[in-house]
Amino acid sequence: MSEHTPGPWRWEFNEKHRQLTLVGGRPQYDLTIMEFCRWGMWGAGVSMRDTAPEADGFQLTHKVHERPDWIVPFPGRAHHKDWCAAVSHPDMRLMQAAPDLLEALEASNLLLRTKRHACENSEVCRVLDVHIERNAAAIAKARSQS
Repeated sequence: MSEHTPGPWRWEFNEKHRQLTLVGGRPQYDLTIMEFCRWGMWGAGVSMRDTAPEADGFQLTHKVHERPDWIVPFPGRAHHKDWCAAVSHPDMRLMQAAPDLLEALEASNLLLRTKRHACENSEVCRVLDVHIERNAAAIAKARSQS
């Protein structure tokens, strides 16, 4: 499987068709990353974009529960895989890592701001300012402050 779907990502809500979809890319040329589907009579499942190289950029989504190659047992818990397993899909791994990535970005930005206060070289200061601003925008987006 290749890497996760490139950004930017956004949620799109369509009340008329009762759909909630995670898409990526530019409007009008979106890639469907994740959408929800019926799973039996009482459940709901998730369909994910196929990011494998052989998908060749086609807009194919697959129900996660129908893709055994995406379902993997937790280490040391293979005997429980029928009722508790992990999902190994690049986009889902990225979503799972989001809280850790945000925490690391906040710590990194604090360090960059500390370095900026001691900056004496104008070119280095300018580069630090660009990174600090970009990080701050991403943090604000994640924290709904923009």
